[in-house]
Amino acid sequence: MSIETSVNGLAVETRSGMRVELSGALAGLIGGVMMAIVGAALALAIGDDLWKAPKLIATFVVSPATVAAPGFLAGPVIIGSMIHLALSVLFGIGFGVLTTRVWNMPLNYGAPMVLGLVYGLAIWLIAYFIVLPLINPLLLEIYAPAFLIQNLTYGLSTGLAYGVLHSASLVTNLT
Repeated sequence: MSIETSVNGLAVETRSGMRVELSGALAGLIGGVMMAIVGAALALAIGDDLWKAPKLIATFVVSPATVAAPGFLAGPVIIGSMIHLALSVLFGIGFGVLTTRVWNMPLNYGAPMVLGLVYGLAIWLIAYFIVLPLINPLLLEIYAPAFLIQNLTYGLSTGLAYGVLHSASLVTNLT
């Protein structure tokens, strides 16, 4: 057990285990990979370019003309995938900190998955209606229902993985 300071400045006793940030980062990475898999399956299902999403994400750092060609383009796909996974890790850390340190959420009874779904929905709402129109409107070309399903998948997967990773590390260190 150790003593940490909570958001409101009070000292709280915590069990040692995998740090919240590390659990969140790994959970976010898992969620990001699951989101990409579901995104690829949805793109194929609706007859869209399999590589469209990573190429559009790459337009944060490369010219939109660079990604205009259909099909696989190694540079933009790799850049877009790396940006996607980096953001997934950051949002996963945010999930871990928010749920464990701010809200002191329990890690049982499916609470991480339910909050993960809400978190994924919140990310989609903020990204789709506020952030993307301002900083990268090209990403709005992704079919909105598919983008929503991908974000819900991210939230659910991140919540599930976080609950498993963080609670497993607590049990391992208590024995």
